[in-house]
Amino acid sequence: MMNARNLIQDMLRVVRKNEITESENKAMAMEASNREKEEKKNKVMVQAAQHEKVINTSFQCMKDIEDVILQTEDSLSKLVKERYRGYAFLQVCERRQELREKRRPPSEIFKDNLSDALAAERSLLEKYRAELLELEKQGKSIVEELRDKRTFLCRDIGERRLKIMADLKTLNEELLIEIPPPTKAKTKKPEADKQEEAQADPNAPPPEAPAAPASPTAKEPPKELSPEDQKAAEAASQALLKDTLQLLEKCANHRTKSMETVFKAKTDTDTVNHRTENCLSRKCTELAEMKKSLEKHALDVEAAIATAERSLDKTEKRLDKKNSKQVEKLAADQAMLKQLRDVRAKLGEDLRNKFAALEVDNLCRRVTAAKASEAKMKATMQRSNSAPGFRKGEGSPKSNDMGDTSMMAGDECAAQTPNAAAPSPASKTPVGSSKP
Repeated sequence: MMNARNLIQDMLRVVRKNEITESENKAMAMEASNREKEEKKNKVMVQAAQHEKVINTSFQCMKDIEDVILQTEDSLSKLVKERYRGYAFLQVCERRQELREKRRPPSEIFKDNLSDALAAERSLLEKYRAELLELEKQGKSIVEELRDKRTFLCRDIGERRLKIMADLKTLNEELLIEIPPPTKAKTKKPEADKQEEAQADPNAPPPEAPAAPASPTAKEPPKELSPEDQKAAEAASQALLKDTLQLLEKCANHRTKSMETVFKAKTDTDTVNHRTENCLSRKCTELAEMKKSLEKHALDVEAAIATAERSLDKTEKRLDKKNSKQVEKLAADQAMLKQLRDVRAKLGEDLRNKFAALEVDNLCRRVTAAKASEAKMKATMQRSNSAPGFRKGEGSPKSNDMGDTSMMAGDECAAQTPNAAAPSPASKTPVGSSKP
């Protein structure tokens, strides 16, 4: 019985010792597995932190890009508005130059202050038009670059988020669930068995204390990025910031230059336009005063001619043809009267020229952008080969500048014989019948 009892105790001691060893090995394996999983989790979290840092920088860059796009589009709208305004002035200026070149009498075609003002205004308007077009082209290119950059940032953010989700999916769900710690009963029982074994066998060496397994529930402090990871994330963020800042600076310079050009163009065009209007007004005033002066002189000359004609008629009636001195004096007086008539004819011609020039300048004062555009459209339609019926003088019906039919074939005959009475409706010959 003693032998059996000793064997039972030895057997139970061995079994319990084996269980303790197996429990220790299992705890160590679990600890190693947990450590490996934690390392993998930390690596994924570090990569996610890198991506999040770049994503935050990209979001800030996208906000700045959106604001700058709105500012650049506003600059483009102002550039277009100013270009349209300058083009209206340019149309008026070109139409005035065309009218003065084509409709003024030959004697009135000379270089004056008004022609200089029109030439200066046209040159300035064409210069600013070219500058505004160039700025518009640059602005559109900048907007395209900004939109491409925003698209790249959106795609990069999406790819980084997908990368984060893919890395998180590779983790085991056990990493996201806290594992409960082992109970105290399981740890106390092996210790009691070891104490019993020590009491039963006092010569046995003291058992080694089992290593306490690391608790997976213990919250480790968040690991900071390694220097290499920090450098990589910082390099990506700095690259994005650098590119974005370059674009933002480019946009800021373009907006500043656009606003300055718009303001300067508006001021200069208003100045030259006022100068042209003042020159045109003074020219019309001068021509009107000159016309009045010529009319007065013409009336004086006509009165002198009438008086001289009556006097010479009386002198000629009382003239003694045998008296050579009186004959010579009458001939001299008639030559002077002829010169006076020539002067009157020149005055009349000059008066007609001044009147025509005044009408042209008054017409120039009434020119607007709509009228100038309409006149250009008429000229284009008259030169068009695809619409020959719009040309004046071609085809059976006569057409005016806009292509509207003004006279039919029968009206042309009536226009050639204005004294002929218009036929009444009752006297018209029916179609298809012979004339009486």
